Amino acid sequence: MTKGKLALAALFILLSTMTGAWWRLQKVLAPQEAIVREELAHDRDSGQVNLILVGIDSNEGSHRSDTIALVSVNLKTKMVKLLSLPRDTRVQINGHGWQKLNHAYAYGGIQLLQETVVNYLGLPIHYFAVVNYDSFPRIVDLVGGIDINVERRLYYVDRAGGLYIDIPKGSQHLDGQKALHYVRFRNDALGDIGRVRRQQVFMRALLDKIYSPEILPKLPQLTREIVSMIETNMPPSQALQLGAYLMEGEGETKLDFATLPGHSAYISGVSYWLGDLAATSVFLAGTPEEPAAESSADLAPSKPVTLVAEDIAKIFTKPVAVLNGSGTKGLANQGAEVLQQLGIDVSYTGNAKHFDFHYSQVLYPQREGDEAKKRGAALADLAGISPQLLRASNEAAYVTLTLGHDYEKILETLRSLKLE
Repeated sequence: MTKGKLALAALFILLSTMTGAWWRLQKVLAPQEAIVREELAHDRDSGQVNLILVGIDSNEGSHRSDTIALVSVNLKTKMVKLLSLPRDTRVQINGHGWQKLNHAYAYGGIQLLQETVVNYLGLPIHYFAVVNYDSFPRIVDLVGGIDINVERRLYYVDRAGGLYIDIPKGSQHLDGQKALHYVRFRNDALGDIGRVRRQQVFMRALLDKIYSPEILPKLPQLTREIVSMIETNMPPSQALQLGAYLMEGEGETKLDFATLPGHSAYISGVSYWLGDLAATSVFLAGTPEEPAAESSADLAPSKPVTLVAEDIAKIFTKPVAVLNGSGTKGLANQGAEVLQQLGIDVSYTGNAKHFDFHYSQVLYPQREGDEAKKRGAALADLAGISPQLLRASNEAAYVTLTLGHDYEKILETLRSLKLE
């Protein structure tokens, strides 16, 4: 039995533990595709079983959906795809209009969330599984922790909320609490998208650990913990059957992880993730022989425009302002120094209203019309900031560059410019 097949089956075997039935897997004969189709709810045309996975946390007695993903299993090809849905995805929620996707669970629980995802993706969802984060650290500790290569230092302090996250860069062995910090950290330039990617890395590492021989003696205790943290409408017998079907046979089964393709945007002052449903359909319908959609949108902005000194003088006829939107000490002054070296006068530096700007942005005074917009667009081009993050503002007195958590990339882009 291949390592990949065990990883694929692990997800469904975990669901089956709700009634302590995991041990019955060894008694289940490898079912044929026809039997699985007869027993499991699935799409008759495509042969796909779709499951929505939801991770929830508790906040002052209420529950919020913190992680949302679609798992799609093709019964014919045994291909399993996991599509992470950013919680900031802009969707229509029945009775509530356009909202962020994670609001659906708060408004109407798993039923409304499932309905919202069905309407958004245009796909049937046959099963759901809801995982409560309260038991998350205990589950990871039961398997002895996990090993992950952390791409960068993850640091965040919320003294009011009693939260302290500090995970060094590099190869790390994470216990339950550290693993929870890892999957929930979002205080970087990519915000929720970066967090989704880390969750996918974690899920791969957890599956690797679960099917390792060292975990077998711990399965009874692991089972009891999973019972307390999973709510699902998939009967344990069906989960066992699906897991056995994925493990059966000699052909290699493939597992694909992806994030909803799309891009970030501000609408009416609110930050959203706008999904690309055409690209999503290509990913979900693709086969191993076909090119699928990218796992996430390319967030890199277009190449900045290099202007000669004379052009800068013509465009930037008025000074600009630089604000610190990340909380990094002295950041606004750093930005001002770089702009001044390019011949752009900076009349004001200071802190933004908050330090949670995931992406740097440019505001321009709405009352000044097209001239201010032209200066703002030029500044965004120079800094390599997406046009979607250029906005008019009634409050801005100057064209204003707010440096967010991606400030290193912005400053590097500005410093790389060579004036002619």
